[in-house]
Amino acid sequence: MHMKMTGYLFYGKDPRIKYAHVIFSLTSPRPSPYKGEEVSYLVFSDLRKFGKITLLDTKTAHDSKHLNNIGPEPLDKNFDFHKFKEIIQASSAKASAGRGIKTVLMDQSIIAGIGNIYSDEILWRAGVHPERKVSAITEKELKLIFKAIKETLKKGIDFGGDSMSDYRNIHGLPGKFQLHHEAYRRTGEKCRKKGCKGIIKEKW
Repeated sequence: MHMKMTGYLFYGKDPRIKYAHVIFSLTSPRPSPYKGEEVSYLVFSDLRKFGKITLLDTKTAHDSKHLNNIGPEPLDKNFDFHKFKEIIQASSAKASAGRGIKTVLMDQSIIAGIGNIYSDEILWRAGVHPERKVSAITEKELKLIFKAIKETLKKGIDFGGDSMSDYRNIHGLPGKFQLHHEAYRRTGEKCRKKGCKGIIKEKW
């Protein structure tokens, strides 16, 4: 399942969720002394209808066209700075060299799972301008970005995800990461970084 830009999975007894497009009925035996089966539902809700569900063989899933071009998972224990530096330098040697670092971080073929919100928060934390060209990023800055990726994504998990849009957790409850943004959607507000007197600006 891929939610793309919006949507979430809900699990519960009542499948009547807004923008439900697929509903899986799941049965399990009732606990003793009750008889029969209980029915619960896994609901695929997607506001924009960009998401997709694909049935894949577990053994060959990562060789399929849906997953074979996905970059490494940034919170994987094997994803260290050496690996990060390697893939960023590889992207710099290709056509992406002229792209800004934010665009590269959001490229799912380079690193998996970093979108618009988290890329803004990562680069704010690292103190690197989103439009800095990949080829111009120093090793010191790469280390700051790598550290910020780990910290920001873990923070997002700790706060249950970001519900700036319609995201909900499996129980239908919103996350709280949107209450802790430092850069995303804070245009015109004071920067909260220690020692900074600047104002957050958005460039189109």
